[in-house]
Amino acid sequence: GTQVEITGNIAPDACGGFADVTWTVTSDCTEPASVTRRYTVTAAPAIEVSAPEAKTADACQTQEAIDADFAAWVASGSVTGGCGTQVEITGNIAPDACGGFADVTWTVTSDCTEPASVTRRYTVTPDITTPVITCPEPMTICMEEFPTEWAGGSWSDNCDGTGPLSGVKDGEMRYREDGCAQLQDYKFMYTDSCGNTAMKICTITREIDKYDNCETAFAMDMETASCFIPDFKRWGWTNGFDEGDTSELPLYAGAAQCDVSKSALVGNVSVDYSVEGEITVTYNIDEGYAMSEAHVYVGCDMYPEKDGTPTVAPGQYTFNAGALDHSTGISVTFTNVSGPVYVIAHAVTCEELCRCSDRPGIDDGNTYTVDLGIDCGEGAKEAVTKAVDFLAYPVPFDQEVNIKYSFDYDTDVNIEVFDIKGALIRSSENTQYIKGTVDSSKIDLSGTDNQMFFVRLTTKEGTMIKKIVSSSPQ
Repeated sequence: GTQVEITGNIAPDACGGFADVTWTVTSDCTEPASVTRRYTVTAAPAIEVSAPEAKTADACQTQEAIDADFAAWVASGSVTGGCGTQVEITGNIAPDACGGFADVTWTVTSDCTEPASVTRRYTVTPDITTPVITCPEPMTICMEEFPTEWAGGSWSDNCDGTGPLSGVKDGEMRYREDGCAQLQDYKFMYTDSCGNTAMKICTITREIDKYDNCETAFAMDMETASCFIPDFKRWGWTNGFDEGDTSELPLYAGAAQCDVSKSALVGNVSVDYSVEGEITVTYNIDEGYAMSEAHVYVGCDMYPEKDGTPTVAPGQYTFNAGALDHSTGISVTFTNVSGPVYVIAHAVTCEELCRCSDRPGIDDGNTYTVDLGIDCGEGAKEAVTKAVDFLAYPVPFDQEVNIKYSFDYDTDVNIEVFDIKGALIRSSENTQYIKGTVDSSKIDLSGTDNQMFFVRLTTKEGTMIKKIVSSSPQ
């Protein structure tokens, strides 16, 4: 009649513990018996998280490469221990490839142990290096237009590599300090894949031809030249030449009132009348000057005429070149010419401040031919330059000047003195001159303001004009 009673028969916790179970047996006929035994559940080991070491990745990698490396780094962690383990990873978004960091936390929970958590940082070294820009090869142009865009530059970057680059105009054109070139800036810019921007200004130099201080110029023959003043308000000289003559005339610019002391010698004009029927006038401009206009008169009279009236306006000359491209000289040959002639050589000359264009220029050395068709006859020039002459003395004079003359014909003699502006200030007339005599007139010029005057002596055969200079201080 055995009876068994079991006590302590509640199972221990699955996460660890024990249960002591006792079997007690009674019987109707015997002494009871009892046995106790222990049932043990081994406790789960503690959780251990093996996270990767913090890592710094190099810049200059693509985002795809960073994403892959970051994912592998996150997955390289491991977990041991626990029971029924669950792992949660937070912060597992890769940082930007251009620089930044991500803090990643591995949190592990278990049914039978305390949770565990480890945080590590993944860092991408920032790309803060500015690209380097290299200008194109230096460019200097001459009298050309500045390009809208300037190619030939380049960029280089620690991450992106290298590449070509063009620049665009930046700001207004400016002049170089010497005024002989214009400078135009061009802006070159490059932004790398991480947003670092570089900018550099590169400059194109545009050299220019520059002329200034332009003046009227006339050629003067030292022996035969007659100043336009006082016949005209304009200054300049008409020069006489006979067949067979050759001469080299200085070319004076800015010789107001025919006063060469105030002028600049800018070259010479050669006159060659040695070839029968031809007279060639050649301009030779000195270095440092250039000629933008040239006008030549060749004729039987001292001056050309317009509507029957003498004039010295260059537009009325027998040859006109009014638009020369800053020439260093031209030559004009007048054909079908005979007898004594007058030549007026006019020009407009300028100082050559800068020049980059090649020589010879478009109008350098040009030659022209003009069929003039004139016969000035024998003695036409002599009637003016030799039949009428006089001597002014002393030179220079003080207060008074003597005008001495002698002619081989009876005539009235009219003497006029003009100032440098062409105004008549003194006059004298001899109505009783007898052929072959030597006569003179004394002109009182005291009290006048000028130091230079023009004396015009007129007879029935013509006129002669000479310049006289006073020694009196002003």
